[in-house]
Amino acid sequence: MFIRITFLVIAIVLAKPMYDFGSQWLEEAQQFIGENEVTIQDATSDVLATVNSARDNVVSTAADTLITMDVELPDSVQTQEELEEAFYYYLSRWETNFEIHYVGSTTNIEKMIQTAVNEAANRDHYILGHLADRTIEYEYSSFDAKIKVHQTYLTNLAQEEIVNEKVAGILSSVSPEEMSDFQKVKFVNDYIVKSTAYSEDTTASPHSAYAVLEEHRGVCQGYALLALKMLEGLGVETQYVVGEVYTGGHAWNLVKVDGNWYHLDTTWNDPTPDRQNVVRYEYFLINDNKMELDHSWIKVDYPKASNTNYDFMAQIDHAYEQDGLIYYSNVDDNNILYRMDMNTGESTRLTESRAQFIVGFGDWLYFSNYSNGAYLSKIRTDGTEESILYRDEVNNLFVDEGYLYFSTDDGVKKMEL
Repeated sequence: MFIRITFLVIAIVLAKPMYDFGSQWLEEAQQFIGENEVTIQDATSDVLATVNSARDNVVSTAADTLITMDVELPDSVQTQEELEEAFYYYLSRWETNFEIHYVGSTTNIEKMIQTAVNEAANRDHYILGHLADRTIEYEYSSFDAKIKVHQTYLTNLAQEEIVNEKVAGILSSVSPEEMSDFQKVKFVNDYIVKSTAYSEDTTASPHSAYAVLEEHRGVCQGYALLALKMLEGLGVETQYVVGEVYTGGHAWNLVKVDGNWYHLDTTWNDPTPDRQNVVRYEYFLINDNKMELDHSWIKVDYPKASNTNYDFMAQIDHAYEQDGLIYYSNVDDNNILYRMDMNTGESTRLTESRAQFIVGFGDWLYFSNYSNGAYLSKIRTDGTEESILYRDEVNNLFVDEGYLYFSTDDGVKKMEL
């Protein structure tokens, strides 16, 4: 007897809402305070050289081995558990064509196969998220079945080895044993948001972790799968969540921080259109009640998230972190510049100025001053000595090797600090 069964694992069409981050300038509200003699240089060539160097750089850190070579399957399997183990063996190795020989009662063979492949895939949500189309054919008698499988994936084995190598390299830059769960989750959220632009325009599948990591583009499935990979690498218990938003299918994560589950949506923490080095925290460690305002999921399939310990993070935008303090644009107070103590959650208003693109160097903060024409401004970390450095609209600030870089209508400029 010959039976053909076709299973389709449909890649989720992943989308995110389009947030309006258009520039809205206010007229100058205060006079220039003090004189500041600075030297501004054109830095466009510097930035291009840095980008090209980064693009050519290959992370050489040794990665976790994707395949355990000393594990071998027996010539045949005889139980439901062994059948599941066989499927997991091949799926975890990104095998596209394989055959399993089952010896035993075939009375419920179709159900056995469906159960085995589902349980095998659900063992590892990273694998599950990368499965695509599957075709299963089998021939059977009363006590024997030959099962032939054709499985496609969003990536291939070589790409997954690159993912392992690069994730290992990224995580080697931190010391997990010295980090709290909160710090680990924030590190992963910030890394993905800062290094990725939401886009379906990729060479590899935009739904894959590989595209997000290698091409720095992708959609929410790729964001969530990379977050899963990185967080598990840091020892944070994490789940991959599939649900719906108003635009259709969506994916994000549930993370366990200090014994409590929270939602983490790295995709919706990434502004669209992309804003370099800008991280949002509106969907960072939030509970079910907040998440279900614009997300839906099958709640019985996932752990409950009810804690509100990190609700304060939603007010943070354009954050710069130093020595346990976060300096940020407070979205709950007209984007005024604030400082927050991460140990106590206490917030302090530093100035009356609206700040964007906040960076720091030493005891100084630098930002685009939206209360003064988006001019380049600086202020001490204690909120004193605020002044304007460059009287032109600036954005995309970052500090590198003692220089402050910023973008203007005339290109990228730099200033020695």
